[in-house]
Amino acid sequence: MTALDRVEQFIEANPHLYRKLCFWSGKRNAESPIAQVREYLMQLVIAPDPHADTALLIEKWSGILSLPERSGITSLSPIAIGDYSQSVNWYRLAQGEYSVLNEPVLHEICYQGQQQATITLNRYGCLVLNAEHLLIVDVDLGVPQFANPRDCPVNCQVALSQRQAIGALHLIVEQYPHLGFRVYHTRNGLRYFCTTQEFDPLERQTQRLMQNLYVDPLYAKLCKFQATFRARLQPKPWRVEVEADPERFVYDPITGIVLPVSSAYAVCHLIKIIGEPQILPQFEQAIQVHDAYCGVSHLGLQLA
Repeated sequence: MTALDRVEQFIEANPHLYRKLCFWSGKRNAESPIAQVREYLMQLVIAPDPHADTALLIEKWSGILSLPERSGITSLSPIAIGDYSQSVNWYRLAQGEYSVLNEPVLHEICYQGQQQATITLNRYGCLVLNAEHLLIVDVDLGVPQFANPRDCPVNCQVALSQRQAIGALHLIVEQYPHLGFRVYHTRNGLRYFCTTQEFDPLERQTQRLMQNLYVDPLYAKLCKFQATFRARLQPKPWRVEVEADPERFVYDPITGIVLPVSSAYAVCHLIKIIGEPQILPQFEQAIQVHDAYCGVSHLGLQLA
């Protein structure tokens, strides 16, 4: 098998990763993103040269690749990158960044043999739903300092009120009547699921739509970073009191996962459906899992 054949075989086996790597390579303005991705995949993952100076190789690519690229290929490389002194630059995070690509995957959600979402464990121990094409928008509510309410639809990244945020969502649905959204109330804002159309988190139209809905900027950055949409499924640990009785769990035959029998907290409450109520079949299980974990129908529970 030739080197070219091996690259093509890798791409066929890892299409989503390859697409993400090419996207991130283009974002840092590589002269030829596709060619460069194929080059570093060959040198670092597919067929490292046993006679090459590995330390120099790590030093070279750590100075070129973005954090998402480095994170994306680390676990696939046969090179033990952490064994080299140069790895300090490989694993270094830029200010304000943290890696979500290495979160352990605990559960996969598939439809007709195609993966639609995964459940991962984040850095502070909460389960997170990561959806490939199910648009999830996280909206924070509040009054930005020095904000002029008349300028907010253009300039503000935080909606002043729930009414303003949902008003923006109604305008989107009026413009695109085929869309339908499930609207959830979270502790500090809102969460939207678009259930009637698939979206690509890397497309400009998707990012523009999210901005028009007052998406949390950090959340939008994470979606682009890992090329999926995210929703936390459990209360943040610093928002809940430790209970004396240990939490009990039971297998849920609907979702196929283990759920807590009861909890004093919910992550979000379902408050309304705006637009078309249809749920595409490929989204049904992910939404069931989300709603079951988050306690969306338990309106009496405190949000955390």
